[in-house]
Amino acid sequence: MSKTAQEWQQILGLNTPPDDEFLASLNALEGQDVVEGGGLEARGLTAAPMTPAELVGALVVQSAGEAFKAARQEQQLTVRGAAQAWGVSPGRVSQMESPEANLYMSTVGSAALKMGYRAKLVLEPLEGGQAIVAPLGE
Repeated sequence: MSKTAQEWQQILGLNTPPDDEFLASLNALEGQDVVEGGGLEARGLTAAPMTPAELVGALVVQSAGEAFKAARQEQQLTVRGAAQAWGVSPGRVSQMESPEANLYMSTVGSAALKMGYRAKLVLEPLEGGQAIVAPLGE
């Protein structure tokens, strides 16, 4: 059974309900175990299969701050718990999770490593060509 925009808003922790197109995509993915590369293969690119939750997470995250918050929530940590685990203050966790966070790339890379992730900068050309990928914090 399809979920409403308000149900998805609550499940995903969105500030606003998803628009009609995003809502249709979410409902189409509901119940699937794995989502293949999403058409990347046709463009000569490859992508590892993702669970619907991973795909939604990738679509919802719009900033480094939101990515850090998603990482903390994935690890089921409170702000205080994350601060303790990552060796920073709770205030710093809140600053880093802000959607308006303006972070140095070195901060993103080192923070991601503390969280158990590897950060990468990806420059995707707007019109054709190969993406450039650079590791951060390694």
